[in-house]
Amino acid sequence: MMREDLIKRAEQRVDELAPEILSVSHTIFENPELAFQEFQSAELLENTVKAHGFTAVRGTGELQTAIRAEHKPRSDALNIAFISEFDALPNGHACGHNLIAASGVWAAVVSDELVRQCDLPANSIFLGTPAEEGGGGKIKMLDAGMFDGIDYAMMIHPCDSTMVEDWSLAGQTITFRFHGRSAHCAASPWLGANALAAATETVNMVNAWRSQFRDYSRVFPNITHGGEATNVIPDFAELKYNVRSDDVTYHQELVAIVQNCAECAAKAFGVTVESEKTFAYEPVNNDKTLEKHMAAAFTHLGETVIPRYRDHGIGSTDMGNVTQRLPAIHGHLFLAKENTHTTAFREAAGGAPGDTYVVKAVKAMVLTAIGLITDQQVLNRMQ
Repeated sequence: MMREDLIKRAEQRVDELAPEILSVSHTIFENPELAFQEFQSAELLENTVKAHGFTAVRGTGELQTAIRAEHKPRSDALNIAFISEFDALPNGHACGHNLIAASGVWAAVVSDELVRQCDLPANSIFLGTPAEEGGGGKIKMLDAGMFDGIDYAMMIHPCDSTMVEDWSLAGQTITFRFHGRSAHCAASPWLGANALAAATETVNMVNAWRSQFRDYSRVFPNITHGGEATNVIPDFAELKYNVRSDDVTYHQELVAIVQNCAECAAKAFGVTVESEKTFAYEPVNNDKTLEKHMAAAFTHLGETVIPRYRDHGIGSTDMGNVTQRLPAIHGHLFLAKENTHTTAFREAAGGAPGDTYVVKAVKAMVLTAIGLITDQQVLNRMQ
């Protein structure tokens, strides 16, 4: 079957399924769940793919809301994964993950139907990925082997523009806990060892470094504990740093700089310090073949695809770690002009703009998969 015929067939099927696609989006939007607590959303997505013949496996431990679902795979085929995110922010689905959830799961379903009906050389795999908002769910899934065997992976994020290029910052949080010795700050302050002073001096030393940081470095502190009373030398202080960079290697240098500042400050004030690091988000590195086919899909659907300019906002995502491990894409499709994580963006995600968006996003991912499956260079590399 020709690519044009497959595209027409896919679009018709998505239109037929539009009420079910919207139902998933609305249900997840109306029942927001925070990172690693998305049990209702995960069950809905799992039941959706099971109803269409997929076999689903859930993660264990912290990954109980992680899902991998597929049919018995063909060994001579491309393994194409469609990714859903579904965790909410404290103010609800202000990042539009209800739309990412619905578009990912239904793209997997429609692609799978097309593959089976037309005997195409592909396996459609659904990945439900929890805790993108700071929890690093995809990183944990990568480490647990839930991405193993996948040739291409894709997802589309709602945005204020339509883009296939992407970049993001490597990001990591470091917690420093300073332990000193308390004393009365008026009667005998010299008997104390000031943990808060070490924390604040860490901030001062890191700030002194800022004039020498490379471009696209982001280093922000937060003193989360600084003592209990104003008349006592604090014997404990806690300082958290969020460290980001657009370069993985330089990000590690930044972390080392901040770490060294904390250790030097602790030594200067006669206190001890212990540190704890979270997992590190890596920068997005989209696959060029996927960019080509997703751009063609967006254009076919009437979207204007613009470059991803460096001043077009930037953050961090665990999808970056996926793109560093295998051919993958973190695409963007226009939802609304508002910024993500805002009330206005949340209302767009749950309203009429979101309904228009999610149907188009399903089509875009299925058409991207068709592009891969009918790309002779891709098939040659597979063989």
